[in-house]
Amino acid sequence: MSSRSYTGRHYAGRHRVQRRARTPRALSPGFVLPTVAAAGLVVTATGASMAESATAQPFELTSSQSAMVRTQQAADVETGAELATRRQDASIQSAALQGRAEAKVRAARAAERRAAQVAKAKAEAEKQAKKWVRPIGIWNITSGYGWRWGKTHDGIDLGAPTGTPLSAMSKGTVIKAGWEDSFGYKVEIKYWDGSISWYGHMSRVDVTAGQEVMPGDRVGLVGNTGHSFGSHLHLEFQKTTASDTPIDPVPWLKDHGLW
Repeated sequence: MSSRSYTGRHYAGRHRVQRRARTPRALSPGFVLPTVAAAGLVVTATGASMAESATAQPFELTSSQSAMVRTQQAADVETGAELATRRQDASIQSAALQGRAEAKVRAARAAERRAAQVAKAKAEAEKQAKKWVRPIGIWNITSGYGWRWGKTHDGIDLGAPTGTPLSAMSKGTVIKAGWEDSFGYKVEIKYWDGSISWYGHMSRVDVTAGQEVMPGDRVGLVGNTGHSFGSHLHLEFQKTTASDTPIDPVPWLKDHGLW
């Protein structure tokens, strides 16, 4: 047997290895998913291109549609203007209401202040009206209360020059003013606390019956009229106007801080 025939038989036996056909890498299992994803990207890009192409196409309206759009736009503008006007009106009304409320508060406070001022002034006026003052600023007692010349002297005599002003001693009412026998010119005053004073021998009377007087108001002048022996004020106090009920002037003057 020659070497050539041996060799041929050797390769023709079972020891001969047969080679299989190789599958392309693009079709292998490891490349299936990337290939599908790439296909999806292609489809997406294609769809986007088609959408862009569709958007880029001009959209033309008919004349009636354009008119409707313009009408709608005008209505929207009008509605917006109306809403703005309503908001402005509401703001103005709210401000006005707030202003009126604040004005009422200020007016109430001002009224309270005025009322307090009026009450204070009234109280002060009442206090001043009920104060007591002397009928003469400076006097000289020339005769006292009691027995004199065989009869009772019902008051005190305060010596002062003729024409010296005579004042009401507090708030009161003149109950008599004029000439009366031995008193000459005389003024009777009833004060707010019920006290009654008589001024006698005056040279002039400056008030009338029923007149209201206040502390310090001038009621006349010192004189020497009637049964008098020199210029002076005869000061007398009475318990009542119904009858002649004189009281000692000195304790009364002391009680009222005038002595």
